[in-house]
Amino acid sequence: MTGRAVQAGTLRRLRQQLGPWINRAVEAVGEPTTRVYPAGYVGTVPLSFDDLAAELDDSPFTWDPLSMYHYTKEGNDTDGSWAYRSSLLGDRQLHVVLFATGSESTEVYAHDEFNWLRHPVEHAREVDIRRHEGSAEMRRWLDDRGIEYERDSRPLRAVKHTARQIRDRIVAVATESDASRGLPRQLR
Repeated sequence: MTGRAVQAGTLRRLRQQLGPWINRAVEAVGEPTTRVYPAGYVGTVPLSFDDLAAELDDSPFTWDPLSMYHYTKEGNDTDGSWAYRSSLLGDRQLHVVLFATGSESTEVYAHDEFNWLRHPVEHAREVDIRRHEGSAEMRRWLDDRGIEYERDSRPLRAVKHTARQIRDRIVAVATESDASRGLPRQLR
C-alpha cells in the first residue's frame, strides 16, 4: 500500500467519524440536502469501495472531505465523496458519492452542481442541481474506462445487498471455524 493510500485511508476514516457532526453543525444554520436521490443513482459497481476509490483517485476526480455527509433512503451513510471540475474554478462540478454495499460492491450516486469553490452561495443554496445529467455523465465515465455496473431497482438492490451481507457473514463464520479447527489454509 502506498503512502498516499495510507494517508487517504486515514483521512477518510477521520471524515467518516466527523461527518455526522459536521452535518449537525451545518443543519443548525440551514437545511442542506444530505440524502441521495433516485435520479442521481448511477449504478452498483462490482468493485470494493477501496478499488473504486483508487480508480477515482487515479483520474481527474479529487476526494472531497468537505462535502456534506450523504445518506441513502435506507439510512446507509456515505463512504466518500469525489468531485470532478474542468478546472479548479470551473463553473460546475460533478459530485460523486460512494456507498460500500458489501466487500465487493459499491453503489454510486452523482449530480452536477455549481462548484463550491467558485460559487459558494449557489452551491450552499443548492441552486440548479442536475441529478439526471450528473448520473448520466458518471455512467459515461465508467463506460469509457470499461468499469461495469448494474442499474437495478431499489427493491432489487436491497435484496442483493441483504444477500451479500448474509454471504459475507457465512464466509466469515466458516473462515473462523476452519481456523479454530486448525485446518491448513489450502484446505479452507
